[in-house]
Amino acid sequence: MTEHPQRKIACPTCGKQFYMDETTAPPFCCQRCKLIDLGRWLDEEIGLPHEQDESPKTIDRDSVDQ
Repeated sequence: MTEHPQRKIACPTCGKQFYMDETTAPPFCCQRCKLIDLGRWLDEEIGLPHEQDESPKTIDRDSVDQ
């Protein structure tokens, strides 16, 4: 039995506990979980939080000093 000096981590998709050196798809436990996660991103089920941009998209020429 191989000794693992590192601790097990949980796959973000399925929650399975595994050692990082046991996978070819880190931080996922397998390629299947990696593709499931990618599908969630592409379907926009998950995403990064962002704040609404409050800056104007155009320049108001009347407010620019000449």
